[in-house]
Amino acid sequence: MTDKQQAPTAAELHEVMRELHTVQGRVQDTYLQLWSAPETHDVAYQLEEAAGDIRRAWEALERISGSFARVYVVPGTESLCGVPWGVCPDHGNTLRAGGDSSWCTVAGCSRKWGYEKLGSTCFEPVSQEVMGVGGKPFLACRAHAMDAEKRS
Repeated sequence: MTDKQQAPTAAELHEVMRELHTVQGRVQDTYLQLWSAPETHDVAYQLEEAAGDIRRAWEALERISGSFARVYVVPGTESLCGVPWGVCPDHGNTLRAGGDSSWCTVAGCSRKWGYEKLGSTCFEPVSQEVMGVGGKPFLACRAHAMDAEKRS
Protein backbone atom coordinates (compact mmCIF):
# COMPACT_ATOMS: atom_id res chain seq x y z
CA MET A 1 0.00 0.00 0.00
CA THR A 2 1.45 3.39 -0.96
CA ASP A 3 1.41 6.48 1.23
CA LYS A 4 -1.49 7.89 -0.79
CA GLN A 5 -3.62 4.77 -0.40
CA GLN A 6 -5.66 4.43 2.73
CA ALA A 7 -6.80 1.07 4.08
CA PRO A 8 -10.55 0.57 3.79
CA THR A 9 -12.50 0.92 6.98
CA ALA A 10 -14.79 -1.78 8.33
CA ALA A 11 -17.71 0.52 7.49
CA GLU A 12 -16.56 0.63 3.85
CA LEU A 13 -16.38 -3.16 3.74
CA HIS A 14 -19.90 -3.29 5.17
CA GLU A 15 -21.07 -0.89 2.45
CA VAL A 16 -19.67 -3.24 -0.21
CA MET A 17 -21.49 -6.09 1.54
CA ARG A 18 -24.77 -4.14 1.49
CA GLU A 19 -24.32 -3.46 -2.22
CA LEU A 20 -23.65 -7.15 -2.90
CA HIS A 21 -26.73 -8.11 -0.87
CA THR A 22 -28.82 -5.71 -2.96
CA VAL A 23 -27.43 -7.14 -6.21
CA GLN A 24 -28.07 -10.68 -4.98
CA GLY A 25 -31.68 -9.75 -4.24
CA ARG A 26 -32.14 -8.24 -7.70
CA VAL A 27 -30.66 -11.34 -9.33
CA GLN A 28 -32.97 -13.54 -7.24
CA ASP A 29 -36.01 -11.42 -8.23
CA THR A 30 -35.03 -11.71 -11.90
CA TYR A 31 -34.61 -15.45 -11.48
CA LEU A 32 -38.16 -15.73 -10.11
CA GLN A 33 -39.52 -13.72 -13.05
CA LEU A 34 -37.70 -15.85 -15.60
CA TRP A 35 -38.67 -19.09 -13.85
CA SER A 36 -42.35 -18.26 -14.31
CA ALA A 37 -42.05 -18.70 -18.10
CA PRO A 38 -41.06 -22.18 -19.39
CA GLU A 39 -39.11 -20.75 -22.33
CA THR A 40 -36.68 -18.98 -19.96
CA HIS A 41 -36.03 -21.82 -17.48
CA ASP A 42 -32.48 -22.38 -18.79
CA VAL A 43 -31.58 -18.74 -18.18
CA ALA A 44 -33.28 -18.87 -14.79
CA TYR A 45 -31.04 -21.75 -13.69
CA GLN A 46 -27.97 -19.72 -14.63
CA LEU A 47 -29.25 -16.77 -12.61
CA GLU A 48 -29.89 -19.01 -9.63
CA GLU A 49 -26.25 -20.11 -9.79
CA ALA A 50 -25.13 -16.48 -10.10
CA ALA A 51 -27.18 -15.54 -7.03
CA GLY A 52 -25.42 -18.32 -5.12
CA ASP A 53 -22.03 -17.05 -6.26
CA ILE A 54 -22.92 -13.54 -5.11
CA ARG A 55 -24.14 -14.88 -1.75
CA ARG A 56 -20.85 -16.76 -1.27
CA ALA A 57 -18.88 -13.59 -2.09
CA TRP A 58 -20.98 -11.71 0.46
CA GLU A 59 -20.36 -14.37 3.11
CA ALA A 60 -16.61 -14.21 2.41
CA LEU A 61 -16.67 -10.43 2.80
CA GLU A 62 -18.55 -10.83 6.07
CA ARG A 63 -15.86 -13.17 7.42
CA ILE A 64 -13.15 -10.79 6.25
CA SER A 65 -14.98 -7.81 7.71
CA GLY A 66 -15.28 -9.43 11.13
CA SER A 67 -11.59 -10.31 11.14
CA PHE A 68 -10.69 -6.85 9.89
CA ALA A 69 -12.68 -5.17 12.64
CA ARG A 70 -11.16 -7.33 15.36
CA VAL A 71 -7.63 -6.64 14.08
CA TYR A 72 -7.74 -3.01 13.00
CA VAL A 73 -10.34 -1.29 15.19
CA VAL A 74 -8.94 0.23 18.33
CA PRO A 75 -11.05 -0.71 21.37
CA GLY A 76 -13.01 2.26 22.63
CA THR A 77 -13.47 3.86 19.25
CA GLU A 78 -17.06 4.60 18.38
CA SER A 79 -16.99 3.84 14.68
CA LEU A 80 -18.43 0.34 15.14
CA CYS A 81 -21.35 -0.78 17.27
CA GLY A 82 -19.64 -2.90 19.92
CA VAL A 83 -22.83 -4.29 21.51
CA PRO A 84 -21.75 -7.69 22.87
CA TRP A 85 -24.18 -9.78 20.81
CA GLY A 86 -24.78 -10.04 17.09
CA VAL A 87 -27.89 -9.17 15.11
CA CYS A 88 -29.09 -9.46 11.53
CA PRO A 89 -28.13 -6.08 10.02
CA ASP A 90 -31.50 -5.97 8.22
CA HIS A 91 -33.89 -7.39 10.83
CA GLY A 92 -32.33 -6.87 14.24
CA ASN A 93 -32.55 -9.39 17.05
CA THR A 94 -33.67 -12.33 14.92
CA LEU A 95 -30.66 -14.66 14.97
CA ARG A 96 -30.45 -18.31 15.88
CA ALA A 97 -27.25 -20.29 16.18
CA GLY A 98 -26.27 -23.91 15.98
CA GLY A 99 -22.86 -25.49 15.71
CA ASP A 100 -20.49 -23.11 14.03
CA SER A 101 -23.09 -21.03 12.20
CA SER A 102 -25.84 -18.46 12.70
CA TRP A 103 -28.80 -17.41 10.58
CA CYS A 104 -31.61 -14.88 10.51
CA THR A 105 -35.03 -16.36 11.25
CA VAL A 106 -37.05 -13.79 9.29
CA ALA A 107 -38.88 -15.48 6.40
CA GLY A 108 -37.17 -14.69 3.12
CA CYS A 109 -33.94 -13.48 4.68
CA SER A 110 -31.05 -15.50 3.30
CA ARG A 111 -28.41 -14.15 5.66
CA LYS A 112 -26.21 -16.83 7.23
CA TRP A 113 -22.87 -16.59 8.99
CA GLY A 114 -20.23 -19.30 9.24
CA TYR A 115 -19.59 -18.51 12.90
CA GLU A 116 -21.59 -18.02 16.08
CA LYS A 117 -22.58 -14.40 15.38
CA LEU A 118 -25.22 -14.31 18.12
CA GLY A 119 -22.55 -14.57 20.82
CA SER A 120 -20.08 -12.23 19.08
CA THR A 121 -19.54 -8.51 19.45
CA CYS A 122 -21.36 -6.49 16.78
CA PHE A 123 -19.08 -4.84 14.24
CA GLU A 124 -21.73 -2.98 12.23
CA PRO A 125 -21.17 0.76 11.72
CA VAL A 126 -22.85 2.97 14.31
CA SER A 127 -25.75 5.05 13.10
CA GLN A 128 -27.73 6.19 16.13
CA GLU A 129 -27.50 7.14 19.75
CA VAL A 130 -29.58 4.82 21.92
CA MET A 131 -30.77 5.41 25.47
CA GLY A 132 -29.40 2.56 27.54
CA VAL A 133 -30.45 1.06 30.84
CA GLY A 134 -30.34 3.70 33.55
CA GLY A 135 -30.64 6.49 31.00
CA LYS A 136 -27.03 6.33 29.83
CA PRO A 137 -26.83 6.84 26.03
CA PHE A 138 -24.55 4.81 23.78
CA LEU A 139 -23.89 4.57 20.04
CA ALA A 140 -25.29 1.56 18.19
CA CYS A 141 -25.84 0.24 14.70
CA ARG A 142 -29.23 0.52 13.02
CA ALA A 143 -30.21 -3.06 13.92
CA HIS A 144 -29.38 -2.71 17.62
CA ALA A 145 -31.10 0.68 17.74
CA MET A 146 -34.18 -0.93 16.18
CA ASP A 147 -34.10 -3.68 18.81
CA ALA A 148 -33.69 -1.14 21.64
CA GLU A 149 -36.68 0.84 20.36
CA LYS A 150 -38.84 -2.30 20.43
CA ARG A 151 -37.85 -2.91 24.07
CA SER A 152 -38.49 0.62 25.36
